[in-house]
Amino acid sequence: MTKQLIVLFLFTLSAAVGADHPASLTMASVETMLGKPGVYVFDVNPTEIWAQGHLPGAIHIDSLSIRRFLPHDKAATLIFYCANRLCLGSNGAAEQALRLGYRNVYVMPEGIFGWASSGRVMEHGKAQ
Repeated sequence: MTKQLIVLFLFTLSAAVGADHPASLTMASVETMLGKPGVYVFDVNPTEIWAQGHLPGAIHIDSLSIRRFLPHDKAATLIFYCANRLCLGSNGAAEQALRLGYRNVYVMPEGIFGWASSGRVMEHGKAQ
């Protein structure tokens, strides 16, 4: 019985950390990936935060349905961010992308506030 419980626990743990949850990337990793072919960065912040500043080349997702913003190539690298570690919007959008069949899906937990406070380059302007 104990062996069965251990197997069940390990199965549950592996499922919880599996393909249904995006991996995290550091800001330094994201910075090196910006502008590379096949890499898409998505900002899921409200329009007011987007207009104050966003990652260079980021695509603003202004809808709960993200499908229309995603590339056709399911092998593309998708990076999602929102305000900071307390914001769960990027995780929700990334999980939606995983459910749509994308596999190279990541979040940048520090969000735009972490990016800005680190002094990294930002773009400014209205929503697309």
